[in-house]
Amino acid sequence: MHSGSQAFAYDLTDGKEVRINLTAPNLLPFGTLDLDPQPYVVAGPPRRVRCYVRGCEELLRPPTRDYSGEVCPVHGIRCHYSARGATYSFADVRRNNIVGADLFATRIVGNPHKYESHRLGHEKSEDALTWNVFRSLQECGLLHIVAGWITGLEIQQEPRLYLWGLSISEDTFQPWDLLIAARKRFESNLPVQRPPTEPDIALYLPGYYLILIEAKFTSPNPFYVDGPRRTPTSLTKDELMDLYQDPALHMLDVENARQAERVYYQLWRNMVFAEWMARAGHGGTQAYVANLTKDGQEEESCKHFRELMKPECAGRLVHVTWEDLYTKITASAGLSRLRRYLESKTAGLIQAFDFTGKAIV
Repeated sequence: MHSGSQAFAYDLTDGKEVRINLTAPNLLPFGTLDLDPQPYVVAGPPRRVRCYVRGCEELLRPPTRDYSGEVCPVHGIRCHYSARGATYSFADVRRNNIVGADLFATRIVGNPHKYESHRLGHEKSEDALTWNVFRSLQECGLLHIVAGWITGLEIQQEPRLYLWGLSISEDTFQPWDLLIAARKRFESNLPVQRPPTEPDIALYLPGYYLILIEAKFTSPNPFYVDGPRRTPTSLTKDELMDLYQDPALHMLDVENARQAERVYYQLWRNMVFAEWMARAGHGGTQAYVANLTKDGQEEESCKHFRELMKPECAGRLVHVTWEDLYTKITASAGLSRLRRYLESKTAGLIQAFDFTGKAIV
């Protein structure tokens, strides 16, 4: 179990003060060795679940749509339970981080330029996973390895890192000017009110490459099909084609996409933004899009999307996996903490990644 007692945070739940340990030695988010994957439920009313940390006897009311849920006074988590399964979230977002926790809590959480920062304490948070991995790689000067893996270019210079459109290099956390310009170009006159395009990860080395990475953890690549809009904030497939194109861009085959049965719209917007931003930035910069997923997922969607690209540009969409990143990167000095985090990472209380047969190289 995680243990230690150096510093604490406080969370008020139903008027009760909860003292939560934050800085135990080598503390990681709760993982496979910490969690009981079989929830114990007391029907109630009200319904309660036993804290998901092994050996804990605390019975807690889980969050609902109208109730924030009780926090375990020992482990500082809310235990979510529904027909969709079980998961947990930390009352203090810093406990979901393995690197730069205070910086994350003060500069990312609540940042007006970051869409939806309220879920960053969740076990299944794609954004927390992204921060933990790419901030760790940045601190060890290994982002150029990831960029080389995607582009095939052997360049030792470290690229600039942007997460969700915020500059992480030099810890400025300022919005990326090129991204703002691309939003102005393509999203100034949307027919519905919706969040702007927010690339999960960007690696930018002016004059060489601009990579936008669409990261997935527990969700698939979404798509549009022909017909009316699905939700009040979605676009139609035709609107996507009409809005996100430019005569100067050549990587996507718009007419072919119009005839396709489906278009993976996040990949489409990222590809349009990447090419436009590369052209608007430093001369000679090549645009790439990577889809970062779990092993064995989204292979078909990436294959389908490449068929909507000009044949000579199909290689600019690269499918990479968290598991392959683990094998290629984490043997480097200084990344033992990241390696342990990925090995123990859970989603829905069970192991998130399968590293069977994955030798670190």
